[in-house]
Amino acid sequence: MIGSVIGDIVIMTTPILLAGLGGLYTQLGGKLNIGLEGLILLGAFFSGVCGHLTGNLFLGILAGVGVSALFSLIMILLSDLLKANIFVVGLANNLFCAGFCLWMGELLMGSRGTLYFTQIPALARYGLGFHWIDFIGFAVAGFSWVILFRTRFGIHLRSVGIDSRTAQSVGISPWIVRIKAYGICGILCGLAGAALSLPIQSFVGGMSGGRGWIALVGVVLSRGNPVGVWGISLIFGASSYLSAALQASTDFSPKLLLTLPFALTLIVGLLISRAPAQEDAQ
Repeated sequence: MIGSVIGDIVIMTTPILLAGLGGLYTQLGGKLNIGLEGLILLGAFFSGVCGHLTGNLFLGILAGVGVSALFSLIMILLSDLLKANIFVVGLANNLFCAGFCLWMGELLMGSRGTLYFTQIPALARYGLGFHWIDFIGFAVAGFSWVILFRTRFGIHLRSVGIDSRTAQSVGISPWIVRIKAYGICGILCGLAGAALSLPIQSFVGGMSGGRGWIALVGVVLSRGNPVGVWGISLIFGASSYLSAALQASTDFSPKLLLTLPFALTLIVGLLISRAPAQEDAQ
């Protein structure tokens, strides 16, 4: 029983954790990607549809990750090369992806409603009920700490985020660094989307359900540390499980209970934001 609960919480945590870690790279590079919601949708849609059409789960995940990464790179190119406002670009991406997935669903699968991916197997569960993408999510959190605080790329990324002109004066290319950060963000958001659609072998418009925005909350409150993103993601995952459990066992309004994860995350966020800032262990 306890193992099943832990497994369900981790499954609900993974999409937010992966997207939040992706957003963290972009924030540390000085240009926060607020288009996470749309990138998650792209990952969920294309990983399922391409997997269904090819009959190959790996190719489906590769397609979802690739399309998400492509859109992420387009965003930073629009900002850095064409000087578009990165926040406007991110909002536009979220709006565009929502409609784009519905249009592509009708074009490729003949439906604008729920799409079912019957030609690929659902992701298998291991151990306490984790999917292998869940293991990847927690591994990426650990590796991200090492990358950000113990590698040259991490030093360059944080230097660009602090002062891009100074970084450029010592030979660091802010453009190249941000391209890498946005590429990583797209890959992780693609995996986050795959973690949503593949276990249930289906896709429905808007299935990201605000997870991209919650991931942004984790990024902002993390103070530049992947551990902070992991903590906020786990809180949301646990509160999402509690919401689902209460819907099944109580007579409270389901619509009211659906707001529980967002309310708890907001409360925790307010408490964290009021806490005195501390130096990151680097």
